[in-house]
Amino acid sequence: MVNNIMTQFGAYGLEAESFSITPDPVTVFGLEISPTILITWAIMLVIILAAVMIRLFALRKFETVPKGIQNVLEIFVEYCEKFTSSTLGKHGPAFAAYIFTVAIMIFTTSLVELFGVRAPATDLNFTIALALMSFVLINAFGVYYSGFLGRLRWFVKPKAFMLPVNIVTHAVIPISLSFRLFGNLFAGMVVMDLLYSVTYLSFGVPALLSIYFNLFHVGIQTYIFLVLTLSFMEETVAYGSKR
Repeated sequence: MVNNIMTQFGAYGLEAESFSITPDPVTVFGLEISPTILITWAIMLVIILAAVMIRLFALRKFETVPKGIQNVLEIFVEYCEKFTSSTLGKHGPAFAAYIFTVAIMIFTTSLVELFGVRAPATDLNFTIALALMSFVLINAFGVYYSGFLGRLRWFVKPKAFMLPVNIVTHAVIPISLSFRLFGNLFAGMVVMDLLYSVTYLSFGVPALLSIYFNLFHVGIQTYIFLVLTLSFMEETVAYGSKR
């Protein structure tokens, strides 16, 4: 099936490699590394440097009454805490930093597609990595709030016969998170490349649609990923908080 799809892409004059679920690696210092990983590292470096520059030069001292860039940053912080608290209640602020970081990573790495570069989120490796981090965090906080034995008891709720169902349901969390995000963003990339290949639509239409697929569509998929992550966390945290 995959070969047939690649053949159809070739009929449109498109390279099959650009539509693989993981792009072909490039050689850097003798090591084969996925180009999407290099892009992710570069964007991470830019974000870290920007944060350091803001802290050193724009926010040398935090004011009691915020103004300027401090006021803008506090608005973002308050929004993230309200967003997580709407699902996790009093435990929400503990997850705000992680949720904000994931949102920034997905959105900023997807912006590179505006410059004709494949977005890391269209690489299955990237979305699996994000999903596994969320999965580990869900279980880590489950142990934190419930204790190790309490976390194990979660898998036999409400009755012991639910153990196999709960194990399978929990095990597919990273698969669900990663494939949902990858599938939607990969589909957007395919649609945009197909539109760019149609010459009579090359005047303005792809540019307008890129605003949707690279900004609005990415924002929606980022929001869905975060909401699903919080919903899985809420089930774990709520169970531990009741104990």
